[in-house]
Amino acid sequence: MAKVRFRTNVLLKSIIGKDLITDDNIAVLELVKNSFDAGSNEAKIIFKNVITEQSIKNYKKHNESKIILRDTGSGMSEYDLINKWLNIAYSEKKSKKEEFNRQLAGNKGVGRFSCDRLGKSLIIYTKKTDQPLLKLSIDWTEFEKIDDIERNIQDVDFELEEITIEQYIRETQLEKFETGTTLFISNLREVWGLPKIQSLKRQLERFINPNQNFEAESFDVIIEAEEFKRAELKLPESERVNGTVKNRIFTKLDFKATYIKATVSKDGQNIKTVLRDRGKEIFTLIENNPFQLLKDIEIHIYYLNPYSKAYFKRQTGIRSVDFGSIFLFINGFRIPPYGDQGNDWLGMELRKGQGYNRFLGTREVIGRIEINGVEFDEDEDDFFIISNRSGVDNNKHFEQLTKNDSPYGLYFKTFRRLERFVVEGIKWDSSVLKDTAIEKKVLNDKNWNESKEEYREDYLTRNKRVISVIEKIINIKSDDIVSLSINKDLVSELADEQAKKAKAEINSIVGQLTNKTLTSEQISELLNDLKISEAEIENFPGQQSQIENLKKEQTKLKLELQKKFDETKELEDEATRLEEEAKRLQEELELEKEKNTYLKTSSRTLTEDAKGLVHNIKITSRKISSSVDNLYDKILNDKYTKNSLLKSLGAIKFQSEKANKISKIITRSNFKADRNAQIADVVLYIKQYIDIYSDIYPRNELDFNVIDNESSLTKKFSVLDMSVVLDDLISNSEKAGASKIEIEMTNPKEQELKVLFSDDGKGVEKKFLENEKAKNKIFELGVTTTNGGSGIGLNSVREGLKSMNGTINLLGNNIKLKGACFEIVIK
Repeated sequence: MAKVRFRTNVLLKSIIGKDLITDDNIAVLELVKNSFDAGSNEAKIIFKNVITEQSIKNYKKHNESKIILRDTGSGMSEYDLINKWLNIAYSEKKSKKEEFNRQLAGNKGVGRFSCDRLGKSLIIYTKKTDQPLLKLSIDWTEFEKIDDIERNIQDVDFELEEITIEQYIRETQLEKFETGTTLFISNLREVWGLPKIQSLKRQLERFINPNQNFEAESFDVIIEAEEFKRAELKLPESERVNGTVKNRIFTKLDFKATYIKATVSKDGQNIKTVLRDRGKEIFTLIENNPFQLLKDIEIHIYYLNPYSKAYFKRQTGIRSVDFGSIFLFINGFRIPPYGDQGNDWLGMELRKGQGYNRFLGTREVIGRIEINGVEFDEDEDDFFIISNRSGVDNNKHFEQLTKNDSPYGLYFKTFRRLERFVVEGIKWDSSVLKDTAIEKKVLNDKNWNESKEEYREDYLTRNKRVISVIEKIINIKSDDIVSLSINKDLVSELADEQAKKAKAEINSIVGQLTNKTLTSEQISELLNDLKISEAEIENFPGQQSQIENLKKEQTKLKLELQKKFDETKELEDEATRLEEEAKRLQEELELEKEKNTYLKTSSRTLTEDAKGLVHNIKITSRKISSSVDNLYDKILNDKYTKNSLLKSLGAIKFQSEKANKISKIITRSNFKADRNAQIADVVLYIKQYIDIYSDIYPRNELDFNVIDNESSLTKKFSVLDMSVVLDDLISNSEKAGASKIEIEMTNPKEQELKVLFSDDGKGVEKKFLENEKAKNKIFELGVTTTNGGSGIGLNSVREGLKSMNGTINLLGNNIKLKGACFEIVIK
């Protein structure tokens, strides 16, 4: 049998053309790369007839739209066109690698089919030095005859002709040129409106790495879209499409940010990492490179705090999150879609979801990875761009660069150092204002500068922590370090700041010592301040001679303060003793006075204590009467049981004995002596007392909820006073229509009890809630908060609490329950 071979059907064109490169922006980028590789100083992209009424309504029928890509590079000869450009998949760049002092961007020979992706027709005008101007016309639809099995791709003929420069100008309406290539793409496959061209411009802005050190002249990309010039006059600069495309992002940022740069040497032997913060270098580390496949790579990562994000928008006109995050450049050109908004190719967002407050994500950082010297040869073990331009092959090189779990790849090795610096070193640069407020201030204040930034921590505290955690940030074995330098100027500057702060504190304390009326407590606070300052000085790295002098001053001042504290404390103790003695004598005098005069006084001249007791008797009597009525009703309607009867009788007995005891006290001349305190647990007493109340009231009438939070306060207090306090508060709740009372007790401090007394009644009137003065007024004698009240209850509560070193305040309504809430503090 005869030998056989593959045939190339005409449909192969679509497979390696418009069906392979599926993104219009990438198609244009490929053509721009070709202009760059041709040594041109610019690539001009011209749009014509893209938004005419005819092209929108009858786009397929009457498509006159055009994209023209024009450069002034080396151009092509007839030999180049026939043997290179028309030779599918051939690319001399695979062997050439570099030309015109530039590392070549293209490598696969498929970029020519980007023209097919963009439009159905193509005319190439090209001229090489000392060669004629050539015109090649291609109709891509000639390759799209599906049913023709016999038609091979090489069976389609094109017209190649020599033309004059005058004919070129007449046909293209463009100016003449000496050398270069013009691609005249017509009958476009898509409508190119303003939003689509804006999208292309954003891709072009990120296209060329601005830090790439091209030895030749600069390379500009220019967009001309005459039809949009009037419409874009109203748009901000960032949204206009006409003019030279500028990489407004990766040029030097005009604001200071936290930034890390890692550089793998060209020979791949070591990695140099530099961390900078707000324009100042923190450290420079050179270490052995553990990644055997990686060399000639740079990683740049910027951390953007809320202020940096606002500066970014002010500088570029767009929010950093809309711009993207970490981009990938190979041989000076960006590889889409890495780093585009929403593209988490490094897995940072997935990782951040596992520890939101510990990890940085794509919203907090922008940057780029630059890989240089890539050979682009399938036979070479190197980074390899996929033919459809959708990214880079996930080979061993790519894994060593991007691996995001232990052992980490190069990117995450660098990124995690920046991350630790942000999280542990500068505490996320926690700002006082919200992000939206910061952005508004920065964008609206034309005179805004970095000195107006507000942070929760001062500069000294923040940077002292930075110095203290550098070892943790670097996180490297000593054997792997080639060299490490920490910014000595930063340490010295912090030492100066620490010295100034300590000196100011010493001067302040000395100034306060001239005040002869300082209490021992105030002096104790000064001693504590001095102790903190001593610790800061002691622990500060790289101490200088001025700090040593400050330590001597601190020691001298500490001795002086301690001496004054001892003298003041001795005087205060003596004054306290004399005050207590005078108080005791006064109480004895008052008691004798009451013994002789109490029985002679009329009801209108009762003491405050007596008035409170009388008021309590009234409350108790009402409760007895109410209990009797309830019992009478149950017996009358046969709704009682033996247990409920005994329970009601017990409650009546409790209230009657209480009233009897109060009446005996109030009618005796030594009633105050009977109110003497006893040592007990206040919390336990309140709980037991409320348990009795719970037995008096059915749950559907008044429900008590006591929350003790395991609190306690053992002290000497009058249980009768405490009973009066609770009775009066419960009585007020009843009058307010409450069905539930909640008493919550806590220990804010040792030997301090806080009680929140709340109910679900109608609450206190608004007039008592206007301010603190209004709130205090309800405790005055004669001021009532309930209908039919006497104005004695809350006054008695306040007076009763005074006897046990307690206070009461009205917090307001709807604090715990919907009714009033009172706060009682007993020390």
